[in-house]
Amino acid sequence: MKNPIQMIKQCNEKDEPYFLLRGQDICALAAIETYYQEVLHHVTNSYFIEEIEEILKDFRAYREELSHTKVPD
Repeated sequence: MKNPIQMIKQCNEKDEPYFLLRGQDICALAAIETYYQEVLHHVTNSYFIEEIEEILKDFRAYREELSHTKVPD
């Protein structure tokens, strides 16, 4: 998986917007599930698809393990 800090630095250098989701964000899992469906529809790179699947699994596990999500800050 790509280094998120490096990705943010690259976005800042290019004045490119980016979006960050945290495990505790009550809206994050639904957003990632939707993004995953779009990836399946538009992306053919199997490595990228697997990366998104892993992120989705991590967010699901976090939600099940801690069960204390909240409205985003």
